[in-house]
Amino acid sequence: MIRPRALVLFCLAFCLSTACSTSGRQLQSIQIQSATNNGQIQFTAVGTFSMAPITVEPLPVQWSPGLFAPPPPNLQYALTTQPYVLRCMTALEPLQVSAAAPSHPRAPNQGSLPFEQMITASKAASCP
Repeated sequence: MIRPRALVLFCLAFCLSTACSTSGRQLQSIQIQSATNNGQIQFTAVGTFSMAPITVEPLPVQWSPGLFAPPPPNLQYALTTQPYVLRCMTALEPLQVSAAAPSHPRAPNQGSLPFEQMITASKAASCP
């Protein structure tokens, strides 16, 4: 027979080991910066976190052309710190780029998560 106190301690230990706790450092927002160079636009992501280090640049993100609309139930992702490069000669206007990253900083670098566990941002840009 399992004693109630032991069951509570087991559940608490399991919850902490699987990161079901929402306390601690969390990604709060993403800002997308852009720079134009030689007929292309280069996008980089900057993350703002709830605890130090507050700002991370470049932030590992999943880049996507366009918007996450409608948002998928789960997002397949592979995080990269590489900039997203858009070549203006092949792009149609208006240009929209989106970035997504898991809110939990210790999430795997690739996988699938429910969309509501992701932080997203988008930015419109114009070719020169």
